Amino acid sequence: MSEAGRGRGRPPVSSREEVEAVAVDLFLAHGYAATGISAITAAAGVSRSTFFRYFPSKSGVIWSAFDDHTERLRGLLARAGADRPVMTVVRTCVVEALRASVDDRRIWMKRFVILDESPELRAEESAQWISWAEAVAEYVADRLGEDSAGLRPASIGGAVQAAFLAALRSWKTATAPAPELLRELDRDLVPLCDVLQGWIDQE
Repeated sequence: MSEAGRGRGRPPVSSREEVEAVAVDLFLAHGYAATGISAITAAAGVSRSTFFRYFPSKSGVIWSAFDDHTERLRGLLARAGADRPVMTVVRTCVVEALRASVDDRRIWMKRFVILDESPELRAEESAQWISWAEAVAEYVADRLGEDSAGLRPASIGGAVQAAFLAALRSWKTATAPAPELLRELDRDLVPLCDVLQGWIDQE
């Protein structure tokens, strides 16, 4: 049935963001595996062709935003320059990349809950977090003149990624507004980044 011929019922949504919001709510309510594309399109009032114009697959509802976030982090690090300590730049860019991802409806956190609690997404999740850690490792390697797969860059990328992931997991039931959570993330990363900066500064 065409979108024009759906008749009465829920008005069709009009943007990629709205289709995403509908899908995320269905994933939370019924589970990722149990929610098919047909359920999403029916609830959103759009056709399958519209869905696939917005997302390459059902998992794309989750991963498209994650990819955007990781690329935003890479861009911030690439533009940061070398006038501040390495780990100050990393901490600042990690927080700023997340700041650009949050929204008032907390779709960003709902999406994280889905990916963190859905076994069906686990393999893809691992690859996505590796890419995130590599973004940090590449910046550190460039600043240190080392290979991004070397001991210090790779270890630092992994350590910061683990701390970031732990922070997000601690927020799954948080009710504080996003600006407060971002300030908390910045504070929580300081001790780790100070230790890692000390390692960098050892010659």
